[in-house]
Amino acid sequence: MTGRNDPCPCGSGKKYKQCCMLKQAEEQTLQAKGRHFFDRKFKLTKDLYAFMAQKHGGEWTFDHQKVLPFKTNLGYSLDGAGNMWAHFFHVYDNGLRGIEWFMEERGHRYTGEDLKMLERWLEMKLSCYQHVDRYEQGEIIEDIWTGERYRMPYCETMIKLPPWAVAIGMLEPFVEDWCIHGLFTWAHPDAATAVMNRVEQLQEEASGTTEQKLSPADILSRNYPEILDLSIKISNSEGKTLSTQKEMKEVTWVTREYTCEHRELLKEMLLDISDDYFLAPGTVPEEGIAVISRIDRLVGLLGTLPAERRERLSLDEIQLSKDLADIKIDRQGMVTVTGWQSAELEATLELLDSERFAAAGLTRVNESRDAHILPRERIVEGYNIVTDKPLSDQEIGAYGNLPMLLQWMLDTLQQDPDESAELLVRKREYEESRANPQISSLNLLRVALGLPESPFTG
Repeated sequence: MTGRNDPCPCGSGKKYKQCCMLKQAEEQTLQAKGRHFFDRKFKLTKDLYAFMAQKHGGEWTFDHQKVLPFKTNLGYSLDGAGNMWAHFFHVYDNGLRGIEWFMEERGHRYTGEDLKMLERWLEMKLSCYQHVDRYEQGEIIEDIWTGERYRMPYCETMIKLPPWAVAIGMLEPFVEDWCIHGLFTWAHPDAATAVMNRVEQLQEEASGTTEQKLSPADILSRNYPEILDLSIKISNSEGKTLSTQKEMKEVTWVTREYTCEHRELLKEMLLDISDDYFLAPGTVPEEGIAVISRIDRLVGLLGTLPAERRERLSLDEIQLSKDLADIKIDRQGMVTVTGWQSAELEATLELLDSERFAAAGLTRVNESRDAHILPRERIVEGYNIVTDKPLSDQEIGAYGNLPMLLQWMLDTLQQDPDESAELLVRKREYEESRANPQISSLNLLRVALGLPESPFTG
């Protein structure tokens, strides 16, 4: 056991009592404050709920009425959304919100920290927030109107979030930072623009009945069910799988097999054809297998990048190419050509059938063409990476996807010049995190586009 005056085990050179012992004491103090905070919050929330249920003729009646304004199926979030609406936003016939009603009739019963928390609840405002950064102990969210940022430590109401997620809700001070009060339903990044646009529309509509322009917080409070429904619908629509015939396309996977009398000659003949064919990483010499790929070295796509970006991407050390066809030659002289149907693949098949390659002794024995129905946006191209630089599996995947993602981005921006490259990449990072939250994306696409690095990528 480490004594107070012993050297700290962390190796800082300080005494234990002046280093990690002090840090541990601070952490324990913060944890204790957090437990007391949530215990108090739970007790006061129960009191507020019981009061509102009594005013509505009982819990069953209150629970039924509080969810009626919501149109979208919120699932497990419906009860929480109903409480938020009934307790903090809806104005009753007496001209008071639920929390104001409660404080007017019951506030005198509370003192000390309980009273301070209830008074904070009276003043809290509704807003829309976006997840914009991360720190060691939690997440950082930003008000989409004011740009003000809030540190949100991991606790009972805060978990690790997808990058750029958006939510509507209220915040309250928590220990030394902030925490969520009530319901936060995190949605797709597109929800931020949709919410801002709808709030602006409602502000213009309201200006016809009042001389004073209502704030976003006022608009959100008055229209909480509608705005929450909007954000959920956007998130759900972004996650839908394409299914209609109009949104699908047919692609064909081609497999052709030959027998070959002179496998080494075939290999030499293919590799002698300029730079279009090269010995792929799938070659296994000890097993007598050679894989020769027909490739496009992507000089046009990646070669257009500025020199500074190419250097940051290490493209002088890492050669990327698009795989157009694979020719597998095994020890028994069986040759198998595979690839997605394309002009380049067909040209390779014609080459093998030509008189030019008759000396290799090729005889076609089988061919299959299998049609696949895929979403129109799905890209079915494969890419090769050639480098002496050691790459992790994550880096290999990121470099392999880079040409496809870069082309997708450039095509999208060309089709819609008003679209923002930054917002498109943010959506991509959000969707990748939702699909696999354990893996952080690399910054390769951002570097290629000249965008700032993301706090959520490695």
